Amino acid sequence: MRYAMLTVTPDLMLQTPLRRNPSRFSPGFDAMFKHILFATDFSPLSRNLLKYAAAFARHSGGRVTLLNVQSASLPAQALRLSERALAENGYEWLVGIRRELEEMLQHEVLQGLDAHAMLAEGEPAAEILRVVKEKDVSLLVMATQRRGFLTRPLIGSTALAVLESVSCPTLVSRPPSRDFVYYKGSETTIALNRLLFATDFHPVTDAAKRLAFALAKEHGAKVLGLHAVHVVLGYFPLRAKPSEDDAIALVRRNAEARFEELAAEAAAAGVQFEARLCDGRAYEATLHIAQEIEADLIVMGCGDRSSGQPLGHHVERVIREMTCPVLVVPPDATVGA
Repeated sequence: MRYAMLTVTPDLMLQTPLRRNPSRFSPGFDAMFKHILFATDFSPLSRNLLKYAAAFARHSGGRVTLLNVQSASLPAQALRLSERALAENGYEWLVGIRRELEEMLQHEVLQGLDAHAMLAEGEPAAEILRVVKEKDVSLLVMATQRRGFLTRPLIGSTALAVLESVSCPTLVSRPPSRDFVYYKGSETTIALNRLLFATDFHPVTDAAKRLAFALAKEHGAKVLGLHAVHVVLGYFPLRAKPSEDDAIALVRRNAEARFEELAAEAAAAGVQFEARLCDGRAYEATLHIAQEIEADLIVMGCGDRSSGQPLGHHVERVIREMTCPVLVVPPDATVGA
């Protein structure tokens, strides 16, 4: 596999010096987002998410890499060859792609940031995962879309394959969806007010919890912790014996106790926290509550990588029907406390 890199020119950097709003910058958790990878296919859906990569990079003083993956063979120095040289060697199709990357690099939202582009050759999901690992990416931003009826997977084959194996937090979104990043020129605002943290209290969600709390503290957001108790097949209570009824009550008491622990942890971190215990399937409860509270962001752990379904049934279903961006956090992600 080969890849080429295109860097913002020194002249461009001199014309657009890095500008930060001191009142919005602090060395909190976002400072860990030092390298943000923006995977793009140049679609309007993908372009709409560029502002998220730029906003987190600007807030943390980090850098942004734009990545486009092509299945066709690429020439050496694909982003450095002249357009004439490309055309003479049968790579006319690459001229347009390179112009797309150059145009995106010059988008106003990236001005003043350390930003560059990469063009990779191979299977998209595999190349995205490779770059995440090789370039020490701390946040991946990518778009996804819901496919048609009976088409699998419903969240897009590339997104699904990436999310099942990625080692860093990944922000995914698709329209229509609530926005929490706004920009005017090169100035960006991260407007996180309500953050929904869906949890089953399993240790694999600890990284997601830490990231949810850190983001909430950094941006003054309130965290609503959500846990759903799903009674098997929906008719279990009608057939339950007294002892089984007690078992359900025990599950709820345990959940309440875990929420008390989370509330104490949030208070110690200076984070506003509210607990919500619901009945029903986790993904249905997550989608319903996200709409009810008008959540700006859903944060979820992506499941046990040793299981047969790494992404997790509930996380996949939430992404299919999401009404706001979703931040998927793998259990082995390195996040702050």
